[in-house]
Order: sequence, then structure tokens, then C-alpha cells
Amino acid sequence: MSIASSDYNKKRSSTAARKNLYSDLDLRMSIHPVKKDVIPLNDIQAVRNSVKNLILTNFGERPFQSKLGSNVTALLFEPADQFTAIQMKKEIDRLLKDHEPRVNAVKIKILDDVDANAYRVSIKFNVITQNTTTEVELGLQRLR
Repeated sequence: MSIASSDYNKKRSSTAARKNLYSDLDLRMSIHPVKKDVIPLNDIQAVRNSVKNLILTNFGERPFQSKLGSNVTALLFEPADQFTAIQMKKEIDRLLKDHEPRVNAVKIKILDDVDANAYRVSIKFNVITQNTTTEVELGLQRLR
């Protein structure tokens, strides 16, 4: 009995789609012990990595994508107070709404450390296709 090629491709693509919806390159470049290749990030880990990279990207930093980025790193050079934390929260919220369509229900918590002139950023969000809540935590401090 033969299977029509279109039926075979449907079964094959649906299996592949269920395997990994999203994948991304791990910037730590961890090597797989058996395959001797870079281990990719998949699904929720890939989305978490994307959120972190978006927040740490400045405007004009990526070629041909001048509107991609945020002023979060520029805000690190402002006084470490509640007003700057509120601006930072608004900037992160705008960035995720504009450039990360895979997430929704974003909850951002920013704690400022006035003595170290740093911030602790915690972002909770739902990955739309996974229906799971995950969190990204960043420590932001200006460097001289």
C-alpha cells in the first residue's frame, strides 16, 4: 500500500512542527558532547533569549533594523530612582509589544539599587503557543 506524497508531507510537517516551534542560537556557544556542534535553544528558552537580547539592544545596533532596540542602557546613566525605573518599565513594555509577537500578558518588575546605581529587572510573560508562564531576570548596571 502506498501513501500519497501530500499525505506523507502533512504527517511529516505536523510532527516536525510539534517538535520545536522556535529555535535560536545560544550565544554561550555550548558544544554538544556527542554531536560536537553548537547546542541550539528551543521553544521557551529561545523566546526567553530573544526577550533578553531585545532589552539589551540599543537603537541602530543591528544593521538594517534601525528601529529595533530600546533606551534601557541609556537610562542606566540617569539617577537610580523610581522615575527612571518607571521610564525603564515603559520602555521594556513598548519594546516587547512592538517587536516580540510571541509573548503576551507581560508583567515587569524593576527594583532599583541606589547604592550600586543598578537595577534588577524581572519580566514575567506567557508564550502564546505554549500557554505557559515564564520569567526572565536581568541585572542591569552601567559600566564605565
